[in-house]
Amino acid sequence: MDNDYRGWARALWNYLRLGHHLIKSDVVIGLGCHDIRVAERVARLYLEGWAPWILFTGYLGNHTLVIGILFRNKLIIPALRDTPCEVSHEEVIRLKLLSSRLRGTETNHKNILIQNVKYHYYMDKDKKTPFGKIILVQQPFMERRILATFLRQWPGDKENTQVIVTSPQMDPCDYPNQHVGNMADLIGYMLAVLERIRDYPKKGFQVEQEITPEALNSYQQLLQAGHRPK
Repeated sequence: MDNDYRGWARALWNYLRLGHHLIKSDVVIGLGCHDIRVAERVARLYLEGWAPWILFTGYLGNHTLVIGILFRNKLIIPALRDTPCEVSHEEVIRLKLLSSRLRGTETNHKNILIQNVKYHYYMDKDKKTPFGKIILVQQPFMERRILATFLRQWPGDKENTQVIVTSPQMDPCDYPNQHVGNMADLIGYMLAVLERIRDYPKKGFQVEQEITPEALNSYQQLLQAGHRPK
């Protein structure tokens, strides 16, 4: 991939990421996806003391990897095709895992993402565990879309609910691997996310967000170069 392609991809990546600063919160919610590094990020945030509760959402669909289980002081994260991946920690972890009924398959699907946002609110009410500050964790290029969906779909008091969106800390060049695909796959994912940010507010799924000229130009250049949304 030449420098022009890398520059356009990086511009999209930078736009789709929010770069929120972390604050001490009530819960860390890991949103289901096919990237195990999201679950690792959730575990790390818990170990660092950013919240006393963690919650994973989703289930094992075609491209989904979502639930963490504590077993013998290791966070066991089922990987694709039931191949276990273990994230070991030196200290004993006492995870407080909220009981989730595991709704949906992929947060990349608009209805499932909306359903999960609303479900967590009602589950919080049922558990009588008020979440005034929430950390949402997803892939880096999903940060902006996750926030836009939350701001539209959260049924609770948005003015008194503070949400931080974060993701695995990485450069776009470090994203590709055997599980999530190559750089061309990443570009396809980002093109699709940008289109949803553009189109979904009109359908009531997300709040309106400005698309910067640099991000829009990168989107158009990558389409002209033959890349397609995934």
